[in-house]
Amino acid sequence: MLFCVTLHGNAQTTYNHRVFWGRAVLADRITDKLKWEVYLQKRTQNIPGEKSPFGGPHFFSAWTWLNYSFSKSLKLSVSPLGYFDSNIFFTSPQDADLPGVKEFRWTVRLEQEQKFKWLNYSNRYSVEYRTRDLSNKGIYQPNWRIRYQAKLEKPVLNLLSKTKPVSFILGDEVFIQFGKAVKANANIFDQNRIYAGVSYEVIKNIKTTVSYLNIRQQRINGKDFDNAHVLWVVVAFDNLFSQFKHS
Repeated sequence: MLFCVTLHGNAQTTYNHRVFWGRAVLADRITDKLKWEVYLQKRTQNIPGEKSPFGGPHFFSAWTWLNYSFSKSLKLSVSPLGYFDSNIFFTSPQDADLPGVKEFRWTVRLEQEQKFKWLNYSNRYSVEYRTRDLSNKGIYQPNWRIRYQAKLEKPVLNLLSKTKPVSFILGDEVFIQFGKAVKANANIFDQNRIYAGVSYEVIKNIKTTVSYLNIRQQRINGKDFDNAHVLWVVVAFDNLFSQFKHS
């Protein structure tokens, strides 16, 4: 169920949502250092007044990536193109009838991972150039978004297997935005995502990650917020084609 909490001192309204994210990751190596990936993602959300997180559309994306590993700890990723179709977080049942916003996105991302004795720690820096049809009239407006993510990962053996660890994950990612499409908005801060989850390679080259994600997103008036409780399920297929090749 969606409900609103109003903080009268700051005249702030927070809209709460239940959301589901499902993502399939298809990946394979090109060389020992170069790899391609495709993210296919579908997100749904509850209709206000209903509890199910599958009630209405929220997001669809097809996102392509090329990843180059300079070393085991440093990776550069470039997205030559991503396509997105997104709906606003609903605040009334009528919002479910609104059309989605089409978007094209180009991204550069740098990720550094450090492996310690007890856990792994990574930093991820992303710069996105987005162009969106915000008016649904075929007029695309550009803007930039910068993202920073910090993640802790703790692999634990002997829970489900002696050779394949179960990984416990805790992370946080913050987004800020600027540029033509958002220059009239009262907010530069876009959103914050904090998440906790568990990951396991269920069979060779197929890994499943299940997480709880909390999104705190500022509305364009700079005053009100959306607070989303997300069940996030990722299934990653690695070495998609190369695993079937015989040496």
